[in-house]
Amino acid sequence: MKLATQYDRIHQAGAELAAISVDDDARQAGMSERWGFTHTRFISDPGGETYLQPLDLYDPGERGGIALPGMVIVTPDGEEVYRYQGRDFADRTNDDDIWKTLDELQLPAVDPAPWVPSAEVPDDLTGYFRPKDFAPYFGGNHFGALAIEFRLQDPAGKAIAKEHRQMSKSNLEAWAEWSK
Repeated sequence: MKLATQYDRIHQAGAELAAISVDDDARQAGMSERWGFTHTRFISDPGGETYLQPLDLYDPGERGGIALPGMVIVTPDGEEVYRYQGRDFADRTNDDDIWKTLDELQLPAVDPAPWVPSAEVPDDLTGYFRPKDFAPYFGGNHFGALAIEFRLQDPAGKAIAKEHRQMSKSNLEAWAEWSK
């Protein structure tokens, strides 16, 4: 969410944002329309065979196969210089971690054309994550992670709960900016 709201900053850093999932082109088009993300390239990879599996960002055991949350920065010559890989569908990173890497690359700014879906937007968007559900979802995540963080004694478990709480807070901040 946060990256999708900061496309100007991403483009100034010489990068583009692509969201890859197992969803088909029509679902990608529906999500783009519902959220208004025209500067994010949505890429459909059913089965994860083209992108997700080679990037090791595919979980075949979850709901018949889903993309793991991840973030990969690849240079124009194909070198991977940054990677975040979530442990499961809910394990997201704080998007702020990418800026240092992008700044160090010192790439020239880009001005890509807005993304245009290759499929028609479905008439019925039932089942698509709705913008009005975003704040309650991540608010619940934030406070649930906070409660768990204070209950845990294990330092590794506490660190995971804290990371999840910070990610949720970051998403809520991005949501507040996007929904203005």
